[in-house]
Amino acid sequence: MWKWIIGLIVVVALAGGGWYYYQNVYLPQQTAAETPQYEMFTIGRGDIAATVNGTGSIQPEQEVALSFRSAGRVDDVLVSTGQAVEEGQLLATLETTDLALALAQSKVNLQIAQAQLAKLENPPEENDILSAQAAVEVAQSSVAGAEASLNAARSGYSQLFADNTAAQMQVNEANLRQAEVNLKSAQQQYNRVKDQPNIGELPQAAQLESSTLAYEVALAQTQLTDEGPTDAQVSSSLNQIAQGEVQVRQAQANLIQAQNNLTNLLDGPSQEDLDIARAQVQQSQLSVLQAENALANAQLVAPFAGIVSVVNIAAGELAGGGPAIALADLGQFHLNVLVDETDVRAIQVGQAVSLRVDALPDTPLTGTVTEISPTSQNVGGVVAYELTIVPDTTDAPLRSGMSATAVITTADVPNAILLPNRFISLNRDSGEASVYKMVDGTPVPQMVELGLRNERESQILAGLTDGDVVALVTLTGAEQLQRAFGN
Repeated sequence: MWKWIIGLIVVVALAGGGWYYYQNVYLPQQTAAETPQYEMFTIGRGDIAATVNGTGSIQPEQEVALSFRSAGRVDDVLVSTGQAVEEGQLLATLETTDLALALAQSKVNLQIAQAQLAKLENPPEENDILSAQAAVEVAQSSVAGAEASLNAARSGYSQLFADNTAAQMQVNEANLRQAEVNLKSAQQQYNRVKDQPNIGELPQAAQLESSTLAYEVALAQTQLTDEGPTDAQVSSSLNQIAQGEVQVRQAQANLIQAQNNLTNLLDGPSQEDLDIARAQVQQSQLSVLQAENALANAQLVAPFAGIVSVVNIAAGELAGGGPAIALADLGQFHLNVLVDETDVRAIQVGQAVSLRVDALPDTPLTGTVTEISPTSQNVGGVVAYELTIVPDTTDAPLRSGMSATAVITTADVPNAILLPNRFISLNRDSGEASVYKMVDGTPVPQMVELGLRNERESQILAGLTDGDVVALVTLTGAEQLQRAFGN
């Protein structure tokens, strides 16, 4: 009996438990599984902006590596790394002793060339003409004296072999007197110019020498006796003739030179001589410029105000063609970024930029697009254009090389009807956009017209209004189970 009672109680308990599970667990789950699941969104208004992003590193506005143009030994290094310098400040020098001497020599050569040109271009002074005429007269006298000396030498040679007659003695005495007169005249001419520094080159010196020789020959001739000439006398006489001939030729050459000098002085320089003299002045001027340039190249001068970032040389070292000193202008920075060809058309010079510097995450920075490259670059098969962006003046501790992202707003619409992009379906073939709009609790397809879009949301131009609710339709629980078990 008790077994039946216990069995009945168990059956009732199981039946009650099953009914409770069906009503409170299974049935609600089935109902929920078969009820469509939607993510709802109520249409509202807000501001939307389209942006273009690009990354790069902060760079100094100006940066240059300076090198000596010629090799040489470093004389002095006047700066150190991190030092601030002004534009035009001397940074380092090479040894310049030889270069300075070369410059001084080129300047002297220029002065000589200019003086020679000025002498040709200016008319001769009266004193110069008188001096030239006097030089011709002296040269003529020298020729006459040399010829007389030569004749006397020849006559003396002949007299060595002639009888010493009374008539001949008279001739010898007459020659001696004439030679004495010529010697005195030559001595007077020489005395007038004996204080000149170049006395040995003047014709008066040559004339005095030839007159002295002629006098000595005439004197020797008058002293000849009736005895026949010795070998020494003959040799001396022949030497006197040879010297006389040389002196005549030299006197004639001096006369021609003096006459030419007078003619050139009276006629003035030829056009060819002027052209040559002017070309020599220009050549000397170029030599001075080359020497000055070589001296300047032995110095490194700051082309702009900035900070010395690198010093690669030391005094006493040999400097070649490599970078010696690097200089950077840290007073202003710029950022170069690449943007896709589809985005660059919406960017203009002067456009504002928002900057996010990785090293300064809590510091908002702004800048301006200052340049858009006219030519493209191929980066991994993508055509891109380089933008130059200059940050606005800031107290933020910017440093060269910091990584930064530039965000450029290409368009913005205030107070627009906005919808997250995940609620919008796009037909790739037609380009049409649609959403599921809730109507009486049921999602109904609705065509919409889109305006400005970014990576998060889109502007709705038509098809929806404020307060409309759209749904993101998902699969029901039954559909999920069917797909899971393949039914």
